[in-house]
Amino acid sequence: MRILLTNDDGIQAEGLRALYVELSKSHDCTVIAPDGERSACSHSLTIHRDLFYEKTDLGYAVSGSPADCVKMGILHIMGKAPDLVISGINNGPNLGSDVMYSGTVSAAKEAAYLNIKGIAVSLSSHNASSEFYEKAAKLLAEKLTEFTALPIDTQTVLNVNYPVKAPFKGVKYTKAGINIYNDTYVSVVDNACVRLKGVAVRHDKNDDDCDVELIKKGYATVTPLMLDSNDYKALMLIQNARR
Repeated sequence: MRILLTNDDGIQAEGLRALYVELSKSHDCTVIAPDGERSACSHSLTIHRDLFYEKTDLGYAVSGSPADCVKMGILHIMGKAPDLVISGINNGPNLGSDVMYSGTVSAAKEAAYLNIKGIAVSLSSHNASSEFYEKAAKLLAEKLTEFTALPIDTQTVLNVNYPVKAPFKGVKYTKAGINIYNDTYVSVVDNACVRLKGVAVRHDKNDDDCDVELIKKGYATVTPLMLDSNDYKALMLIQNARR
């Protein structure tokens, strides 16, 4: 397969290189990734300033967001569109509500927007050792044929998370859960300069079979996410109520 690899941690990130090393054994891989850290940038696109890119030892480094990398890669750099876009391996989880903010997941969704299959891959903890990046990359390589053969169209992407803190038990297809963080802004210099801080807190809003809970038990989770964000049930209720 012809694969475009990207991420939101930057082109020098360990997870991206692990993906390239593993997948390039059997596939034609092109790396097009941000030139630096772009975590939690969601699906932002650069439209009011120029984008720059340069060739590096691994691939192309782009001055924009992960979504920029995918759009520019497909429409400008690669010439011929790839068969698949894979984003990751992210340094940290993209579970449950995290997908709202994730540049990693948004890169896969940009592929879907351009009618190309997309997969996002993340580790369940930040700053994990190299072995977990290698394990996640190998799992993805082993499951790639299965993932790309699933009965879903290009408008649905797969969000994969690999467990770090619990022993690996296998792969589970599941839904996204909910993450709740105790977010606060902490002054760095004075009240005009702050930084967002927060950790996940315990709550009882999740079913036992969602990604947030299954990852704790040692399962790599695979969650299908749609571009279509309409709430059809709510729309039907509103339309019926207004008749």
